[in-house]
Amino acid sequence: MSDCFHISSRRRDALMVALGALGLSSCAVHSVDATPEAPVAIPERFANDGGAASIPLGGASEERIETPDRWWRAFGDPQLDGLVDQALSDNLDLRRGWTRLAQAQAVARGAAAASWPQISADAGVSGQRTVFNVGGPVGLISNTSSTYSIGLSARYEVDLWRKIASTEDAMALDVRATREDLETVAMTISGRVAELWLAIVGERAGLALLDEQEAVTRQFVGLVEARFGQGLASALEVFQQRQQLAALGAQRPLIEARIATSQQQLAVLLGEAPSAAPEVARATLPPAPPAPPSALPADLLGRRPDVRAAQLRVVAADYRVGAAIADRYPSLALSGRIGVQAADLADFIDSWIWSLAASLTAPLFDGGRRSAEVDRAEAAMQDLLLGYGQVVLQALLDVDNALVSEARQRENVALQQRQLELARQSLAEAQSRYANGLTDYLNVLTSLRTAQQSEQALLAAERQLLGYRVQLYRALGGAWTRDLKAPSHAHGGDR
Repeated sequence: MSDCFHISSRRRDALMVALGALGLSSCAVHSVDATPEAPVAIPERFANDGGAASIPLGGASEERIETPDRWWRAFGDPQLDGLVDQALSDNLDLRRGWTRLAQAQAVARGAAAASWPQISADAGVSGQRTVFNVGGPVGLISNTSSTYSIGLSARYEVDLWRKIASTEDAMALDVRATREDLETVAMTISGRVAELWLAIVGERAGLALLDEQEAVTRQFVGLVEARFGQGLASALEVFQQRQQLAALGAQRPLIEARIATSQQQLAVLLGEAPSAAPEVARATLPPAPPAPPSALPADLLGRRPDVRAAQLRVVAADYRVGAAIADRYPSLALSGRIGVQAADLADFIDSWIWSLAASLTAPLFDGGRRSAEVDRAEAAMQDLLLGYGQVVLQALLDVDNALVSEARQRENVALQQRQLELARQSLAEAQSRYANGLTDYLNVLTSLRTAQQSEQALLAAERQLLGYRVQLYRALGGAWTRDLKAPSHAHGGDR
């Protein structure tokens, strides 16, 4: 109770001072930790920071450039920028986040009202008739009277132990946590839009590669058919080469289906019907964006909105513990009324009445209800504290997973490139030996199939590498969500 007799700057205590009646101020009965630490050990470095965190995407020679805070702009594609901006404005989950924020703000404003006097006005008129039996010839006598009244009543609870203030502070932190929830949704949506965009671009690049492979395979078909016409090739070789061309063609509808479904998912993220899917025309993967700046695990505590939200809820729960403890102490309420009351409207101006009262209430016996509420509030705070620790662990896991996945995927891309080089060399050698009559056409067909599969595998690996870069950007968080404003069509929003 070291805060007792300290004059608070809160408006309710300022009002008390202005009234000059008691000279009392709030006394804290519970100390709140405004920056609680997660109940987990924060490592000094990420488990896999020797991979993608220290070696940029393009290799050790790539210059590490400061990336824009809105990381998707590092891909350098205006359509992607527009898609993310549209999603941040029109996505329905994000718009629901703005409405939840408006609800939390309204609840907080309602809680803050308790720190002000409650003033009400009243007006009334009443009539009364009294009948007397005086006996004799007079008999019954009646008397009728009316009373008119108008007044103002006020009631104010003095927040001696910061019960009201603690509740108000908890509600304010709920608002901030709800805002962080909204920012978490925004980060998830931006990453999901980028991933779908990359998926569509990668599939379109796959279609372009398939066109090239079909053109090459048709050349082989024409060559084998020509040799068959000259008696230098068998019908089996013709059928085998045609089968290879048909196998390539069979991939096209599957790729087109994946493009269509990804575009439809993208449309829903943009707040539109699947039929309004945007057309992504790009057919080449973008160059690798700059590697994100090196970060430390402790940086995540401030960069990730989900981590910030979890911490804020712990602090809010701690304030509610204080409110529950304060509820066990005596409460002081002030009430008063001023007004006029008269039997005739003409006498109102000379018929003033007033009253002023103070009541001190101390709980003596409640069957343990208040004590149980304190225990519940403390257990709830511990639950949220452990949840905060779990969120921190998940954030660390997200980054470590993205780092190791990107590092190993980079190795995979290098190996795929080497495999493609060898497959092309093998194809060239098989063609040469077949042309010189040193081998049959099956070796050529096998080498061609292997080379084409290697081309497709390399494209898929490069696409996946970019996807892991998106996951790393998202896992590291950022400050760009702090600038989000409620769209014009959202209800409520920041105020």
